[in-house]
Amino acid sequence: METSLPLSIDLYHNDVKVWKSNISLINHEIAFIENLTNSYIFEPRTPNLFEKLEHFKTHIRKIKNRLDTLVQSLTKHDAELSGMLECDTVSCDVFFETKHLSIKEEYRDFIDTYSEIKTEIFNYCGAILKSNKSQDNK
Repeated sequence: METSLPLSIDLYHNDVKVWKSNISLINHEIAFIENLTNSYIFEPRTPNLFEKLEHFKTHIRKIKNRLDTLVQSLTKHDAELSGMLECDTVSCDVFFETKHLSIKEEYRDFIDTYSEIKTEIFNYCGAILKSNKSQDNK
């Protein structure tokens, strides 16, 4: 008879897998945003351009630091999940569930923060690029 993992372990591993996949995409987006904010496509005449781009760069550095911390937490948590197999007490299950929910909250908070700054950057840069395009068409 084959023993299978408890459903909760499979669900936890699946959560971590999805989170890591999303983080991989975010890493690519961050590289794009860094290239965008460091590019020379913006008109130097744009009011407060330097300050705004520096503001975005600062936020991206903070996002990258949080992302590194989150990846470390996810990697450690994923490795620790195998410990659930050796644990057959309710308190052990509660420990892993509490830990998982804590990391899930950290992940969601990161995603919310990242989404806000990404939207702010794209809206700002998009407005400048549209403005430049309309001036070019005159």
